[in-house]
Amino acid sequence: MTGPHLSPREQIVLRRFSEGATCSRIAHELGISEVSLRVYSHRMRKALGARSIAHAVLLGCRAGLLDGQPQRHGDHAGYTAHLRRGEEPCEPCRLGERAYRSTQRAGNREVA
Repeated sequence: MTGPHLSPREQIVLRRFSEGATCSRIAHELGISEVSLRVYSHRMRKALGARSIAHAVLLGCRAGLLDGQPQRHGDHAGYTAHLRRGEEPCEPCRLGERAYRSTQRAGNREVA
């Protein structure tokens, strides 16, 4: 990779911001305080040379750090995203796919 170096945690923060997640949601998902999240966010923006979160997302896309596709997990969309990328679906996505198919079958039974 020829772009800026981000720590794994900074990459997660950048990706979650690119997906539209809020600071409080990201902090909760990572199990950290919002103050700690702001530190990661500041370091990530500094490494990218960004003035804001939106600017960081743009620069992250340009640097190839983001593929432009949300990294969803735990639902039908996450399961199909794994398949489109040629990956083996993760366990949360498998469970989400099972739940999705179950609700689809239940809906089909009601129609019949």
